[in-house]
Formats: sequence, C-alpha cells, structure tokens
Amino acid sequence: MVLVFIASAGAHASVTMLGTRVIYPADAGEQALRFSNPDDHPNLVQVWIDDGRAGAADTDALPSPFLVVPPVFRVEPRGGQVVRLSYVGTALPQDRESLFFLNFLQVPALKADSVGDNQLVLTVRSRMKLFYRPASLASEADAARAPDALAFFIESTDTAASVVVHNASPYHVVVQQAALLVAGQEQVLTRATVISPFQQLRWPLARVPADVSSLRVQLRVVNDVGVEVLHDYPLR
Repeated sequence: MVLVFIASAGAHASVTMLGTRVIYPADAGEQALRFSNPDDHPNLVQVWIDDGRAGAADTDALPSPFLVVPPVFRVEPRGGQVVRLSYVGTALPQDRESLFFLNFLQVPALKADSVGDNQLVLTVRSRMKLFYRPASLASEADAARAPDALAFFIESTDTAASVVVHNASPYHVVVQQAALLVAGQEQVLTRATVISPFQQLRWPLARVPADVSSLRVQLRVVNDVGVEVLHDYPLR
C-alpha cells in the first residue's frame, strides 16, 4: 500500500512511538515498537527503515535490512499499535554499532463520504535513530561510557584551524551541541551530529586563541534513553 501525501513541515505529529531511539540487539529475534494515537480520530501510519543515504525520503528508494510488520496500519482514536521489527539483512560488522533510521509517516484517515472531494491532506513524517548493536557490545554500562573514549586536539595550518575529535569506542556518540570553552565563553563548533565508531571528525574554528593551554571542549551528549548529559574534555 502506498500513501499519497503532501508533507507539512509545520504540522504537529500526534501519533508517537514509545522512546526517542531504538536499540536493536543483534541476538534479538525481534523488537516491539509501540505506537499510540491520542487524537479523537483515527490515523494511518506507514513505517520504514533507511540507512541515511540520499533518497531515504522515498520508501521504495532503498532496500531495507529490516522487516517491519505491519508496515502500514490504522491506529484507532486514543488507541495503540504494536509493530514488530526484525533484522533480515546480511551480516553487519560485529566490532561496532551500525546506524539506521526509523521513519514513520502519519496520515489522518478520511471519512468514506469525503473520498473524491478536493481536499488538502497534511501528513507528518517523524524520524529517529536505530542502532544495531552486536552481541559483544550489549553492555549498557559500556555504551554509557562511550563519550569517555573521545579525544580532542587542535589541528592548524597557515590558513585554517580545526578542533579534531577521535572516537576510540565501538559506539556512536550522539551530540546535541559541541562548544569550545574560551575564557568562560562558548564558541559553538557544531550542533546535532553523530560521531561514529572509530571515526575522526574536524570542526572548523572561527578563531584560535593565542593561549590554547586552558581550552576545553564541552559536549551535550544524548544517551541511550534520550537524556542529555554534559561532558567536559581537555584539548590534547
């Protein structure tokens, strides 16, 4: 079933899914996703998975390594729906997490006597991160300590400078904001980014203070349960 829709960026999603992200353990047979509809009218919902590549807005653009059952469903007024998520793709790396994205599109159900009328149907698409976590990385405590494995240093040339961050952990670190602390003032480096396992990123600096010995980097990191945690790092 394909839903024909007009997307509305300003519309408010009423159908919600429990949680702010999905952690899918590799040894799980399936994961239950719970949706609820607080409206006094039914809504249709379509669910699909993508890996973040271009074209992911189109549900048919890329094959999904996950099976979603049911992929399209109706949620009754003030009701709920459980969706089963199963990994059916080829083997993924077992030494690090893999990141995917779970999308769900909400469309208000139309009354039978209004079908065929000229009308504007507003839909809302929601998107959240889905982490495929190998069995060897199943420890929640280890995942919570992933930000401790980040290291920062300044890299400069004659024409430019950057703060370089290296993630030595096998986990993704979700960053709400990264800032350089200069004499008690914040110089924002980036917002809403993900530092992948074993990845190195460069964040351009607007200016480099003459004395870098006291500089620190402050991250607002979002953990597994969606809570923002403040982390402070020295520059090495």
